[in-house]
This record gives sequence, structure tokens and C-alpha cells, in this order.
Amino acid sequence: MKRVLIMGSIIACLLHAPSSEAYAKTTPTFTDVKSTYWAAPVIYELVEKGFMEGYTDGTFKPNSTTTRAEAASIIARTMGVQLTTDFVPKFTDVPTDHRYYKEICKLAELGIIQNASEFHPEAPLKRAHISKMIALAYAVEVDQKNKTSFKDLPKNYWAKDIIESLADVEIVKGKTAKTFEPNEFVTRAHVAALTMRGMEFKEKVKNLDVIYDFLQKDYIDTVNHHKQWEKKILELVNKERAAKGLSPLMQDKKLAQIAIIKVKDMLKRNYFEHNSPFYGNPWDLATLFDYEYTSYGENLARNFESPETTVKAWMASPKHRDNILKEVYTHMGIGIEQSKNGKYYVVQHFSSK
Repeated sequence: MKRVLIMGSIIACLLHAPSSEAYAKTTPTFTDVKSTYWAAPVIYELVEKGFMEGYTDGTFKPNSTTTRAEAASIIARTMGVQLTTDFVPKFTDVPTDHRYYKEICKLAELGIIQNASEFHPEAPLKRAHISKMIALAYAVEVDQKNKTSFKDLPKNYWAKDIIESLADVEIVKGKTAKTFEPNEFVTRAHVAALTMRGMEFKEKVKNLDVIYDFLQKDYIDTVNHHKQWEKKILELVNKERAAKGLSPLMQDKKLAQIAIIKVKDMLKRNYFEHNSPFYGNPWDLATLFDYEYTSYGENLARNFESPETTVKAWMASPKHRDNILKEVYTHMGIGIEQSKNGKYYVVQHFSSK
């Protein structure tokens, strides 16, 4: 990717029952899934969307064990991928007329399940195995630096890092506070809950509400809680640029995510500087998170009470003003957080592409 920095740029200072309140209430249609059942909202939503199915006798059998084929079908459907493919798997025990052949074939093609000589489609699925499928299907980063640990997952256990990484982002949970029980079989209700959490997590990443930090080996919450501030600052900055005959800056959500990471870093590590003791210069931070640019700049502010007073202070400072009125910049992103004492910290990032 092209990242040519213009050096003249100015920079100024699993498997555990979720709360029934997690999803919208639904009307029961299965005789064995009442509205009060912990997984009822999830089950009905997935069935309504065609991701799961009930039985012809009007039941869902939520506590029945899930087969490997059934889990593959649910995960493939919730991924939203095209099932049609020319890929031919090596499985000798999954005939082309198998009910879930397309789904199993697609997961093998994508590397979510192993393309081996046998798949054992009707065998029950274990908690450890579905954890691996969930991590791969919903692109959850797996590492060895995790906050969560289970005493029944020894250091050399093949799925230890997978399970604990998923637990860190609350996709899976232990059977108890200290154990995961990886060899226990998975029920249909649990598969519903897991796939829903996987989809929701992937959507959060897509919406830039969370991002993986390869430097500190952890996900960072990057939800923009101050969109009105960002909108107003952009409006005020473009008003200043218009007065000088300059083109307006475009709102850049990815750039705003980088700015949110920076402002969170300042509060976490207790500094107020352009150079982060952890990430380095602003453009180093942008590069780390795969943001493409040709020039980059940053303004900082703290202890102001409104967008208006913040921009007014920047315009009164020559270096900050130069950034705001720099002709080469085309995009802007704002990160805003409040410190423990309620003071606002603002990071304004500029870029040109």
C-alpha cells in the first residue's frame, strides 16, 4: 500500500447462555421453545432469516446435540457467502446429495474446516471444535496474550489460544468461572447463541466500533460516542477553510477511528503529546492500523467545553491554524474522550490521499 509521508506536513501538540435481554422479544412458534427460554430470541431470529430450521413436528429441540454438518450449515449461511462453487472437497463421507453438502464444501474451501479425507458429518460437535470454526468464520484475531484463562486448558492444548481469544471478546464463556470443558458437546441452542455473537462481533468490526491492535495484542473499543462534536467541528473547520477559498475536508470514519485510538492512548498512558510512548508519531499510528495516506497531520486539545471553543483555540494558535488551513489536506477525523474528572480530550487528524 502506498504510504508516502510529506515531511513538510505540520503537526501540532462460548458457549454460555446470554441474557434473554440481549435481543428483541419474539413470539414463539416452536412447541418446545417458549418466549421465556434463554435462547428463544436468538433462535427465532436465526430461523426467520433462514439460517436455522426446526423440525416437521413443530419442535426445535434446543437441547439436542448439534452435529458437525448442522453446525457447518448454520455458520456458512450466517457468513453471507455465496455457496455456489466449483471446489471439490476430499471428504469421502459427504456425498454430493448430502443435505448440507454446499455449506460443508464452502467451509472446506474457505479453510474453516479441514479438507481431509473424512468429515464425520453426523458426529456430535465439541465446544473446542466449534470455537475454532467461529474464530475462523467471523475473522476473530487469535493470539497468545489473553486476559481470560481456564484451568482445564493446558498450555499445550491445541485450542487454548482460540478459546481464550474468543472469551476475551465475549463470544464464548466457560462452563464455570475457571473451566471451559472443551470436550463437552454443543447443543442447538448454543450454536444459535454462538453464531449470533459471532455475527454481531464481525459487524462491530465492520462498523469500526472495534479494531484489533497487533502491537498490544488486543481489541480496542473504538465506538464514536461524540458524533455531534465531530460533526460540529467539521462544520466549523470547513467554514474557516471556505473563508480562505480552500476546499472542504471530508469526514473520514476510518481516520476518526485512528483519532479515537490516539485519544484513548493519551488517557490510558497519561500523556498529552503528539508522540505516543507506545505508538510513536501520528503517522506511525495510522500506518500500524493500515490507513493509507500521502500526508498526515494532528491537532490536540483538552479542557475545552464545546466544539466552538475548541476550534476557536486552534485558530488562535499558528501551528494548529496551519493544519486546519493546509491546502493539501482532504480528509478529517475526530477522536473525543472524557477523562475521569470529566474533562474533554480532543484529537483531530488530517490526511490527504
